[in-house]
Amino acid sequence: MSNTALPTRPSLEYLRKVAKDRLVELRRTHPDAQLADALRAVAQEYGFPSWRALKAEIDQRRSTSTERFFAACRQGDVEAIRALLANDPTLIALRDEEHNATGLHFAAAHVDAARVLIDAGADVNATGDVHDTGVIGWLTCSPPSGRIPQDALALLVERGARHHIFSAIAVGDLALIRTVIEEHPQELDRRLSRLDHGQTPLHFAITRKRLDILDLLIELGADVDGVDTNRQTAVEYATLRGDRDAAARLLAAGATKPAVRTEPASSNANGLAASVTKAIPILHAADIAATLRWYRSIGFAEVGRYPQDGSRVFWGMVKLGAAELMFDVRVPDAAGTTLLLVTERINDVYQFLKSRQMKTAGEPPRDDGHDRRVEFVEDLHEPVFGGLQFSVRDPNGYVLRFLQEADESETAMSR
Repeated sequence: MSNTALPTRPSLEYLRKVAKDRLVELRRTHPDAQLADALRAVAQEYGFPSWRALKAEIDQRRSTSTERFFAACRQGDVEAIRALLANDPTLIALRDEEHNATGLHFAAAHVDAARVLIDAGADVNATGDVHDTGVIGWLTCSPPSGRIPQDALALLVERGARHHIFSAIAVGDLALIRTVIEEHPQELDRRLSRLDHGQTPLHFAITRKRLDILDLLIELGADVDGVDTNRQTAVEYATLRGDRDAAARLLAAGATKPAVRTEPASSNANGLAASVTKAIPILHAADIAATLRWYRSIGFAEVGRYPQDGSRVFWGMVKLGAAELMFDVRVPDAAGTTLLLVTERINDVYQFLKSRQMKTAGEPPRDDGHDRRVEFVEDLHEPVFGGLQFSVRDPNGYVLRFLQEADESETAMSR
C-alpha cells in the first residue's frame, strides 16, 4: 500500500481518468482485468483499501468545503469565499440540497461577496431554485433585511442579470414592469413555485399591496381569472385578505365574482371547537439557535428545530412540563407573537373561516362596531415540516395560525 498523499482538493473525475489509463496497462499483462481492478489499484496507491473508501473520503472533503462555502455566501464572508474557491473552483457551480440554489443566490445581497462570485464565473441568471425566481428574484422578492439592497441589485443588472415579472414587481418600477411585459408577453402568464402557492403576477401585486401595479397588469392584459395552486383567483385572494380596493379593481376589469358558500350553522361551527387540541404561543426570535440554547440552559427540553442540517435555524420548539413555546424568525405580525392552534379538522375550520370572510368582506361596518371579517394572512398549505396550516389576523393585529400536524413519524413537531 502506497503512502502517496491525496491532494488537498482531489478530483474524482481525474482519478477515474487515471484508472482508465491504468486499465489499459493492466490488460497488457492481465487481459481479463476490469475497470474495478484499475479503480482499486488507484485507491490503494493513495492508501485506501478500495475505490469506495477513496470516494467516501473525497465526498466527505467535498461536503465539508461545500457547507463552509454556502455558509460564507450567506454571511457575505469575502475572504472565506476567495479561499474556498482557490482550493476548489468547482464550488462556484454547486447547488445546496435544500433550496437547489447557487452560492450567488445566497450572497447576492452582499455586494462585495456577489462581485467575487461573479468574477469567479457565477451565473447571474442561474435558475432552477425552489422558488423558481433565479438569483435576481432571491434578491428582490424576499430580501434578507426586508429591503432590496440597491447596490447589489445594480451590480447584478450591470453584470447581465435579466429581470422577470416578479422581480420587476418586487422592485416596484412601473416602467420596468411595462418593459418586461412588452419584451416578453408570456411573463404575464408566469407563476411562482408551488412553495409560493403558484401565485400569478396579480396575486403577487396584491401581496405587495401595490394597487398601481395591479392596475398596470390589468391594462397589459393579465388574466383576471387566473388561479394559484389553491385554486383561488386574484379576486378571492384579495377578498380573503380584506383588500377591498384590489377586489373592486379586479371586478371592474371583468373578473368573475367568487361564489360564496353557505356559512356552517352555529351548532356545526361550535362543534369544530372539540377538534382544537392545544394552543401554543409562537414568539419572534432573530437567532433561533441561540434562543434554543438559552432555554435549554434553564431546564427546557428542545422538542424540535428546522432545519437540522447545521444551516441557519428559522424554527424551534421547547417544552417544560406541559408548557410549550415555539420560536420563528418569520412571525408575520408586528407584535412578534403568533398563537398556534392545533386542530384535527383543519379543512373544516378553514372552510368555515373562509366562508365567513367571503360573506362579510364586502359588508359595510355594523352599527354596533362589531367587525365580523376574517383577514387571512396565509392560505391553507403544507409547511416544510409537514402537516397543513393557514393563518388569520385578529382585530388587534395578532396572528392565529391553525395547524393540523402530520403523522408523528413525518414531522419535527411531534407531541
